[in-house]
Amino acid sequence: MKIYVITSNKYTRSLCPPNIHFLNKYWPNQQISIVGYEDVNKLTDLPSNVETVCLGKQNEFGKMWTNALIPYFETVAEDYFVIMLDDHFLLGPVDFSKMNIVENWVKEGKADKAMIGGGIPLYLSRKISENMLLFDQHIDYRTSLHPAIWKKSYFLKYLKPNMTSWDFEIKNNAEARGDGAKIINFHYKYPAQPHLFSCFELCNKGEFTINEKGEFLTDQPGENFFAKEDIMYIWNQINKPIQ
Repeated sequence: MKIYVITSNKYTRSLCPPNIHFLNKYWPNQQISIVGYEDVNKLTDLPSNVETVCLGKQNEFGKMWTNALIPYFETVAEDYFVIMLDDHFLLGPVDFSKMNIVENWVKEGKADKAMIGGGIPLYLSRKISENMLLFDQHIDYRTSLHPAIWKKSYFLKYLKPNMTSWDFEIKNNAEARGDGAKIINFHYKYPAQPHLFSCFELCNKGEFTINEKGEFLTDQPGENFFAKEDIMYIWNQINKPIQ
């Protein structure tokens, strides 16, 4: 399954290399595209399963996150894919059997989106099969940008012109309520069990959420599943001088 990591020049060279490191460590053998602006062309020594996509010069689009993404995602070949942001790190092994079940629901047209890395509380759902949950139609954050598998058509429905990433989640909120789309998640007990995509959010309002001691500066609901050595790896990588 194709994973699209969406980035901006602010973080491309500092966050994308460690992000890719953990994707390949905990979810190996996936095809990954780093989608960003001119700084993606400065990334070097990427693993063979990683490609870069330059959308153009960032200053031509400013803060409008969607404007460069719309024409690109209209042309991608996949009918579904994972969308994630550069500051969302996978910090735990993916259960392939569970992820395959969720992927197949989207692949077979039984769901329009599958939340895999948090973003919507599980209690806002009901069980629809032995191992699948369906989120309620009228909940908030149905367009959450936490890691998720999206049907291309559903992602493009809300990828409207002149939106920041924040707008994408907030301004689409009212329209996404009751839109009839099926948004699912695997049935598990969180936080007793980790998300399928054990997600660590590195940035909050432009500030890093860890310090030099590997301590969390904001609430991280999944922190019990994160290894201290992984957190320190991220800290060391994001503080390396950029060549």
